[in-house]
Amino acid sequence: MSEELLRPFIDKIRGRPPAAKAQEAPAAAAEDDLPADAIQIREVRLGFFPEVSGLHAGFVPGVTRVRLTLDLGSHFRGRRPPLQSEGREALLELCPRLPDHECGAGDELRHLVADDGADGGASSAAGDGDERDGLSVAHLIEHVAIEMIVGVSGIPRCSGVTCAHKDRLDRFDIFLESVDPLAGRAVAVLAAAVVRDLCLGRTGRLVVHRRCRDLLAHLCCSGETTLVAEDTARNLGCGPTEALQALEELVRLGYLVAVPSAYLFSSTSGVLFRRAAIDLPDA
Repeated sequence: MSEELLRPFIDKIRGRPPAAKAQEAPAAAAEDDLPADAIQIREVRLGFFPEVSGLHAGFVPGVTRVRLTLDLGSHFRGRRPPLQSEGREALLELCPRLPDHECGAGDELRHLVADDGADGGASSAAGDGDERDGLSVAHLIEHVAIEMIVGVSGIPRCSGVTCAHKDRLDRFDIFLESVDPLAGRAVAVLAAAVVRDLCLGRTGRLVVHRRCRDLLAHLCCSGETTLVAEDTARNLGCGPTEALQALEELVRLGYLVAVPSAYLFSSTSGVLFRRAAIDLPDA
């Protein structure tokens, strides 16, 4: 993951007005200030968000939801995601069940990832919407996150919904269920990184993203709360350098915290990684 996506998440998260007021806000001219090839995460928040319960029949009462608010640069705004054939193949390798997702948009998701020979072209299934609208990419991020949440948490299903801000073509709220809120929050940001890099043709980055997903799955399954690079390398089947990189990425995603330890005899890195603490709002 690059600093471009994650620095705003960690260092520059800004508050936003309540949903009702946000919907009343006029379109912002700052929409075009975002670099064309950037996806900026404005906020990642955990809660129950009862106001969106009626937007999806599959939402389960009492299950924590992640709200991911993001802005899309102009490169990511169009009638379908700007995925080339290599990017689609890499995406379906990472998320093979993506075309089978049940979606309120019908077959639209299948068309978004289908290789129909028209790279980056408009899809008739995407309708006649504004060519400057980022909804198709936001929708794809939602479903990539859904598949990874299911895979990481080992749950049979997950529901989500993508909401566009009124009078904005670049800003969206993505709501995702997650029985493991800490993992759900990390996966939401990871999904945005995956879609961004594949839409930009950076398929080589998928190795790092996949390793992060696999490490999250291992930690969710094993229940481990502390770990070091050497043990992680054995669990992931990679070298200690690659394992340390994955651990550092999970720190940046907010799932782990790094604790320097001068007397850590089980690791030459001198760093112990612990699962981050999390505070949840009352239901």
